[in-house]
Amino acid sequence: ALEASVAEAVPNASIRGVVLDLASLESIRSFPRRVEVDGIDVLMNNAGVMALPERRETADGFERQIGVNALGHFALTAALWPLLRKRATFRVINVSSTAHTGATREALLAALGSSTLEPGDYSQWGNYCVSKAMNVLFSAELQRRLDRDGLRASVVSLHPGVVATDLGRYLVRGSDAASTDFATLSPAQRFLASALNFVILPVDRGANTQVFLAANSDNALDPNDFSAHGGLYYDNMRPVTPSPVTQDSLLASELWRRASELTGFSLL
Repeated sequence: ALEASVAEAVPNASIRGVVLDLASLESIRSFPRRVEVDGIDVLMNNAGVMALPERRETADGFERQIGVNALGHFALTAALWPLLRKRATFRVINVSSTAHTGATREALLAALGSSTLEPGDYSQWGNYCVSKAMNVLFSAELQRRLDRDGLRASVVSLHPGVVATDLGRYLVRGSDAASTDFATLSPAQRFLASALNFVILPVDRGANTQVFLAANSDNALDPNDFSAHGGLYYDNMRPVTPSPVTQDSLLASELWRRASELTGFSLL
């Protein structure tokens, strides 16, 4: 269905689906070989796990929200770096969340000091907020390294809004939720899912900022140059200021070091 809708909108589009599990470093490691492309103009790190009621682990033993949202995207960007570098100019887009503002400096320092990058005792929202703050910190540090090396590329992060996807399935169905299929919900779960519909965006509107940035629409002077506006954080297609703690260059540098250490991936 997705391929058909894209083909209808863009008849000459080439569409390929390749399985990737960001909860597995082995899947990430093998992905560049399996994706079979000769270069990447835009990498959008858009996967996410939110508010698991109980602590779950990735295949490599990381808490799942930290492991997928933060470490998984760091590793994927590193794995795909040779393909990005084949382009004269490119962009990395990290989908964060306004929830990053819920991560305190103390929580981030605790995470950076732990063996698994966790902020302490498991909290379904605390870990999510920390993972989303890590997305913004990672973006800032990668942009700093791009600028240092004189590369014509940009890294941006963003809040997409509260969108009608399966991201919130654990809020409705608990730890074992596979999806939010309405027909399989209990009456109480159906009530909660229906209530959420009044405050969330449909997918087409929720993707606006991602598409805006992927199309390089923020660079009106030269849409073929992806190097503009690196390091910015966007909400509703406009740059806004992220939380102060995510602008701390020392925290960003240390997160980079720990992510490389824990995943075994190196980048710049």
